[in-house]
Amino acid sequence: MRIAGDVLKICHSHTITGSNMRRYLATTALIALFAAPGALLAQDFSVSAGATLTSRYMSSGIEQTNGFAIQPWIEVEANGFYAGVWASNVSKSLLGSSAEVDLYLGYRNEIGAFSYDIGYARYYYRSPNVDCCGEFILDMGYAVTDEFSIGGRVAYDPKAEVTNTRLSAAYAFTDQISADITYGKINKGGHRYWQVGGSYAVNDTLSLGLAWHDTNITKGRLVASMDISFSLR
Repeated sequence: MRIAGDVLKICHSHTITGSNMRRYLATTALIALFAAPGALLAQDFSVSAGATLTSRYMSSGIEQTNGFAIQPWIEVEANGFYAGVWASNVSKSLLGSSAEVDLYLGYRNEIGAFSYDIGYARYYYRSPNVDCCGEFILDMGYAVTDEFSIGGRVAYDPKAEVTNTRLSAAYAFTDQISADITYGKINKGGHRYWQVGGSYAVNDTLSLGLAWHDTNITKGRLVASMDISFSLR
């Protein structure tokens, strides 16, 4: 899932929740995506979209596919408030019937070198159809220098009472080449995970990535990815 990068989730072990939240989030996302143009033009409104092609779909160091995954997304934002939809296959076949669809919304802002993002994400699966779980997410970052930044994230599932925390650091060698490292932990008998990788920005739209994902309960895996993103307005 993409919220400024990723959303951390461990949905497969969670219980199914009721339909009220599903209807509320779906309605909210649809309103944000398809609201009347006249009202939106009065705001600082933007639409962005893109897709990732990756050799594996990884979440908190755990494989969600045993083959390639394609992950399209679309997001609207107005004055720091945003809502979006993200999807991925969760089977070996890129066009298989098994899929994950995430709805998310929140607010993000920057105060000098400090940035923060407060949001909520809901995870749905198709074949079988499951309203898996949801997480409240707090994401923070600080630009130590123009090249070096650090960050932290806390994702909390109130239904399962599970917390997923992580720390990260990134360094931009040039405008095109950057590297990053992440370490995270899931409580309540969960696992520890870490990631080391780098990316190359071919242009403003296309970037290529390579990262090593590992945990204390699984073998590590090298994952290659290609990201395309663009602004619609």
